[in-house]
Amino acid sequence: MSSRRAEFVGILIAAASAAVAIGCDASGPGRSFATPIVYEPNTVLDIPTIVDVDGSPDIADPHVIKIGGTWYLYATQAKSNLEVWTSTDLKHWTNAGVVWTSTPGTWNAKGQAWAPHVEPVDGGFYLYYTAHMRIGVAWSASPLGPFEEILDHPLVGDGFGGHGDGRLFFDGTPLEALDFDDFAIDAFLLQVSDGSLVLYFTGYTPLSVTYAVPMTDFTTVAGVAPRVVLQPELFTWEGLGMEGTWVIERDGRFYNMYSANFAITQDYGLGVAVSDSPFGPFERQADNPVLRKVPELDFWGPGHHGVAPGAFGDLLVFYHTKVMPEPGYDRRIRYTTMRFDEGGAIRIDGPVAP
Repeated sequence: MSSRRAEFVGILIAAASAAVAIGCDASGPGRSFATPIVYEPNTVLDIPTIVDVDGSPDIADPHVIKIGGTWYLYATQAKSNLEVWTSTDLKHWTNAGVVWTSTPGTWNAKGQAWAPHVEPVDGGFYLYYTAHMRIGVAWSASPLGPFEEILDHPLVGDGFGGHGDGRLFFDGTPLEALDFDDFAIDAFLLQVSDGSLVLYFTGYTPLSVTYAVPMTDFTTVAGVAPRVVLQPELFTWEGLGMEGTWVIERDGRFYNMYSANFAITQDYGLGVAVSDSPFGPFERQADNPVLRKVPELDFWGPGHHGVAPGAFGDLLVFYHTKVMPEPGYDRRIRYTTMRFDEGGAIRIDGPVAP
């Protein structure tokens, strides 16, 4: 999640049931790699950062897909554009350039871009992104872009997608946060096993909550109002808001993985809530947050993750952490393994205090 947020209140699983929610992997289980891959769980990835508004080097909100033997990592890093890095071993990452940039004279001209979500489909890739606190959608035939705009307005926000009323009383002023009802961020698209599509995003009430809405296709929101499917439990570790939803469908259940608290704090963490329906109601796992700070290891504020196929038929969780415990946008990207235990609960292999 971007610094813009500070203005507000701020496995081995069956591939057929999970692939639509975790990206595309055409390598197959028997693929061999020229260089043996050795995981380095919870290690900071060597990816250059940018300087955020508070002067901190920053890169965050990773989204990763895997195609063949290559992982493609998209992240929040420049605010006016989005870039991609590639790797074949999860250790060495190469910048492959800008995949999307804001368009002058349009609704996204102000940039403030973050939280890219790239959805592989037959024939290409859709990019769902946040810009100026609204959600847009773009298309490319290649994971390397360039992604071209599909709509001349937000997909969700400002009254589009059934969210907000489009009446902006304070847009462009220091008080624009008061137009929070038109804001939509952190999109995630779920391709359900029955063929339906569900778009999840974060909106404001003014607390940040998770909405879900059906899609008739990859660029069209169904003509129904988005519904709140999860909201923060106040006076708990979740604080005043949640964001960065990622949903996995497995064995007829829907696992809503989300980040909560505030991205600039050491208490930011990752929770899980489960439902029999993509629209809830969702019941939280008892051991939330499933990825949390470990002060003894200087491991602070882990969250806003993405899930991708690993090298061995397993699942990896990519996420960011803070460098320092003090508030700030000083984030770095890491990854680790995840799995489902015998009871069906998600387990993330985070660092363990000595």
